[in-house]
Amino acid sequence: MNESAHPECDRMDIIVYSIKGPFRSINACGDEMNKMRLPMYITGLANQNIDLKKMDGHIFKKLGYEIARKFHGEVIGYISPRYPLNYFRLDIKIGENIMSILLHEYFPYVAIATYENELQIHYLNSKDLINELSPYYTVLEMAFLNEPFNPNSHDLSELELKNEKHWRPNTNGEVIFNCWD
Repeated sequence: MNESAHPECDRMDIIVYSIKGPFRSINACGDEMNKMRLPMYITGLANQNIDLKKMDGHIFKKLGYEIARKFHGEVIGYISPRYPLNYFRLDIKIGENIMSILLHEYFPYVAIATYENELQIHYLNSKDLINELSPYYTVLEMAFLNEPFNPNSHDLSELELKNEKHWRPNTNGEVIFNCWD
């Protein structure tokens, strides 16, 4: 827990849910504690019917083409979520570099990465791409995605926690963008 100007307030945290972005933790005195909590169902797994609206892949794809055009690149691949993947992937080639933009299937979270396969995703920060994507999505930064995953720091469901024990993700990125079945 972060040190606060009001230690007596650190006893109770309030989670503020944002439609666009990651959750923020605020202690009882209103001081923001800079940590992101992953929401329930971020893994894409649920043991009941849940009403999560899928992200619009057509808008994501259109934005990808606009970004590629702006930076004199080209879209060389686009994949929609399909079992067991829980994200969209758009591959852009700019010069000799190939970067992928990943969009979670149900949450407006994107990541920039080099993508070898489902198990080898290397996250990047690209100021230019972050600036283009941030009006539409929450861009997850490399440091957070590579941070060791601690299930106690997030709001996962019982089923997600069970699967976390099975799949043993090392990082937050492995939880958010996964191919668990």
